[in-house]
Amino acid sequence: MKKFLIVLAVAVMQVVSAMAADGERLHSEWKFAKPGKSKRGTEFLATGRYGASGTSADLVFYRNGKKPARGEQDGLTLSEKGYPTAEFANAKDCWVLEMDVEKLASGTVADLWLNVVTEPVDVPYGFVVEYLDGKKWLPVAPLDVNGVNYTTSASAKHPKNLWTTVRMANAVNDGRVAFRLRCVQGALPVKVSVMSPSRSGRLTQMTCYDERIPQDTLRALFLGNSYTYYHTYPVIFKEVAWHEGHYVDGNAWVSGGYTMKAHLANKHSRAAVDEGGYDYVFLQDQSILPTLIGTADDAGSLDYMKQMVERIKEKSPTAKPVIEITWGRKFGNNNFGKYEPLLEKYPQFYADYDAMQSRLIEVVSLEAETLGTMISPVGIAWRIVRRERPDIELYAKDAHHQSYAGSYLAAVVAYLTIYRTPFGANPADAALDAPTAAYLRSVAERVVLGGEK
Repeated sequence: MKKFLIVLAVAVMQVVSAMAADGERLHSEWKFAKPGKSKRGTEFLATGRYGASGTSADLVFYRNGKKPARGEQDGLTLSEKGYPTAEFANAKDCWVLEMDVEKLASGTVADLWLNVVTEPVDVPYGFVVEYLDGKKWLPVAPLDVNGVNYTTSASAKHPKNLWTTVRMANAVNDGRVAFRLRCVQGALPVKVSVMSPSRSGRLTQMTCYDERIPQDTLRALFLGNSYTYYHTYPVIFKEVAWHEGHYVDGNAWVSGGYTMKAHLANKHSRAAVDEGGYDYVFLQDQSILPTLIGTADDAGSLDYMKQMVERIKEKSPTAKPVIEITWGRKFGNNNFGKYEPLLEKYPQFYADYDAMQSRLIEVVSLEAETLGTMISPVGIAWRIVRRERPDIELYAKDAHHQSYAGSYLAAVVAYLTIYRTPFGANPADAALDAPTAAYLRSVAERVVLGGEK
């Protein structure tokens, strides 16, 4: 019998917990282990528990429904890249993502962003994804006729997203918030690995908000690439909206380096669009190709964006597409990879950050005007922050993807683009320090509501 590897992509697992009366939030970031060198990886092999840095959050493997005793960790390994791996032998085996909390009120809402990939992808596997409510495990979504609520994709690169929200009826007092994953359909044994590479853009996160009742609901889809999935700005967007009294029923399809042409060709992207019923669809094109619109090297970005907008309107007639103006690379001409020949051909676009950012703002604004879509002016806000507060690092270490602060900025700009009202008295800072978050929100307001350039 073939053995299968199922990857639960948790390149960064973030748990945000609204605790006690003061609303303190806890964030857990899961770091990659290195085979043979990681203390936490070694501890996982001995205990079945993999801890997040600096918090009480853990990933725990339960054998036959029970947490194995030390020394009884049969079937536990680390993958080639050092990610915790366990062999599921029966339907009671499961992964549990859990965090100790002091107090959560009854009615607290928990949000889960989850993806699982099967490798090799001979057949998909059926799972039940559940959350702990008091002492009872409940499914996060209704079960289908096969008794599952999550089925893996038939693609190793493109996992199937589960982004769902649950309201816990029971209060938590000196207990835990937890979700678990159980394999119930498909051939066993099956190997299940957690902490996969972020190439697929799937960063599993669990977020706890509070017990409020939102004043309204909208449905939004995010189509993009790594500029969307780094620090998972759609999840931040949803948290920001929640704190302003709105519920976002979100869906997303993202893959590294993806263009609108690639999304149109990908059956998973098309399926996400074809679900329909969206109020807004955020569209993030590959970060270099828009700069070439109207040049001899134009890759047809405008035409492919037009086709995507038309497909969205066909499947969701009242939806409003939103094209994002992304940010220029930190130095304008860094990290171009296969596009490096463009640097000599179009030095006026890539001489430095300002040149690239100005070009992106110009062409994407014209693109949106031509297609009759909205824009999310993230790049404009980005330029202001760089000019005014160079101490706030908006970039990741590679100097072109965004840092967490960059993702927060993208999220608050997107929020204001949709809701068009200033932030209230108790906005979400998410994982940022309060002063930095407040400043980024103020810039977003200046750009989106005030029209600052």
